[in-house]
Amino acid sequence: MNKKLLAVAVSAALVAPAAAMAGEVTVYGHAQVEVASYSEDSPGSGKDGVAVEDNARGRVGVKASEDLGNGLKSFAQFEFKADTTDNDTDKSSAAPGGTDGNASLTGRVSQVGLKGGFGSVMLGNLKSPYKYTGGVKYDPFVTTSLQARGNGGMTSGSKGHNGFVKNMVGYASPKGPVTVGVIYGPTENEGNFAADVKYSAGGVEAFVAAYDDGDISDYTATKVGGQFKSGPHKISGQYEMIDTGTNEPTVLFLGYQMKMGKNTFALQYADADPDVNGVDNTTYVALGVIHKFSKMTRLFAGYRDTSDIESVVTVGLRKDFK
Repeated sequence: MNKKLLAVAVSAALVAPAAAMAGEVTVYGHAQVEVASYSEDSPGSGKDGVAVEDNARGRVGVKASEDLGNGLKSFAQFEFKADTTDNDTDKSSAAPGGTDGNASLTGRVSQVGLKGGFGSVMLGNLKSPYKYTGGVKYDPFVTTSLQARGNGGMTSGSKGHNGFVKNMVGYASPKGPVTVGVIYGPTENEGNFAADVKYSAGGVEAFVAAYDDGDISDYTATKVGGQFKSGPHKISGQYEMIDTGTNEPTVLFLGYQMKMGKNTFALQYADADPDVNGVDNTTYVALGVIHKFSKMTRLFAGYRDTSDIESVVTVGLRKDFK
């Protein structure tokens, strides 16, 4: 399956020049590898030892768009996750250290839609407004071992800041000081729903976002946050309020970034309250630097600590292409 999907991607790259005559086609991707040294706080609490990892940054995709006239465009996209370290996303049947398992490229965004003065309408396996409003956009360490999501700094899973939401219909308003985004997955009863409203002007941003599992479960989430930019400085923050049906955890995230030439220095802190009797809050701290050789190539290094679970020191290299 993996070979077939890779063949599709290679074929797309070869036919892109001819296809561009009928519209715009772009083949793109990211490749990343980091060497991380983990120290678990207690046996079995987290990772321990040195690991060579991709951390979900590796991907390959194809975008296509066509000008339909009168300010209207059609677009489509297929994107797949591909682990840069071994390109084996399923090792369940592989020999130790090998790559002979049922390897496959994992689907990410897949969508088709229309864009015009009214905004964009899209259908498919979509990005969640909850994930991409604030969230991963506020974390310069996302898809590295330093990232906040899943490490006590932001919620994870497709309901939070990982993955995408399948079988959805979405709308995004045109660019402007105030924007709105919504996705909805029709089901027998209420349906799956996520939305955001964001204000952005003059270096100041503020937002509110929500996710509701509808009739799938009792899970709901709401978050508020914002960002302030001044010169080389950037301050970000968000507060998540979750209702699982049995408890109401919260997550506070704060971040600071400073640019100096081609370097971005970042410091992040978070506090996650699980709202479970006898279970302590989890604190997350990360600090590091990202050096951009160019817009498409970067080197990063840093340290993260997630209380009572693990700490990590890492260095990595990322290359984007299109």
